[in-house]
Amino acid sequence: MLVRDVSRYLMVSGLAGALITCSDESSSMMTAPATRPAPPSVSNAQVLVGGQAIEGAVVEGTGESALFRVRIHAPGGLGTIQRVVLRYSQPGPNHHGGPMMGGFRGTVLCYDDGTHGDDVPGDGIYHFMDPDDAIGCHGFEAPPGPYHYEFWCEDVFGQQSNVASVTINRE
Repeated sequence: MLVRDVSRYLMVSGLAGALITCSDESSSMMTAPATRPAPPSVSNAQVLVGGQAIEGAVVEGTGESALFRVRIHAPGGLGTIQRVVLRYSQPGPNHHGGPMMGGFRGTVLCYDDGTHGDDVPGDGIYHFMDPDDAIGCHGFEAPPGPYHYEFWCEDVFGQQSNVASVTINRE
């Protein structure tokens, strides 16, 4: 009887979607699903070669592997991050064999699990190691022009972060 009275009170007072409900069949309390946290954000995007951040222009190749990294802030906790993406574009020959207007574009995933160049698992800094110089501007054979790197992430709620970018020109 008491449950029906409470239920009627909630309906009359407009609180039918109250956070706590009880039923005659169970004395357990249930809570409504948690609200979504704010979307995640990315910051401090970097391209490192030989442990040094590369900024602006690269004059010649080093032949060393590049390490791409970005910091993730997740209001719902790092466990809510579904994926961290590095989108890249490189200069390359066009269909006439000339520079630019062609190039290569793609995406790779970044990790915070002690692999792919990540040195401290679970610290919110995600990495991608490019050991073959496949997407870096620092390789001996890298063509001249702009190299664009954009980092973003998505959480388990489907919310995407801002984009943190790095552009390096190979001269």
